Amino acid sequence: MPLIHEKDIAAVAVEALTGDGHAGAKYTLTGTRPLTQAEQVRVIGEAAGRPAHWAELPLDEARAALLTRMPDFVVDTMLTGFRELVTKPGEVTSTVQDVTGRPGLDFEVWAADHAASFR
Repeated sequence: MPLIHEKDIAAVAVEALTGDGHAGAKYTLTGTRPLTQAEQVRVIGEAAGRPAHWAELPLDEARAALLTRMPDFVVDTMLTGFRELVTKPGEVTSTVQDVTGRPGLDFEVWAADHAASFR
């Protein structure tokens, strides 16, 4: 997924609400690049200064675990979406740059900003 930093969402919102030329505009916001879940965990571990790894669960185990917390239609929709992300990770847009005039923040910046939450 091309995850986006909340600071980028806020920066686009401020510009869209206070700047000229945004009336009626619709913006698709994304992060700077797609990352696998394993890459996300690695980056978070590095930022937090502790080892972290991604362990893939077999589909039936993941489904059973999720069904203890959510209805089956939600679980099946989530698992289908996650499976599709493997081959279709999501388009990256330049909206943050286009609207704010600065590049979007990479996931590494987000992880560093939130590292204390993972310690």
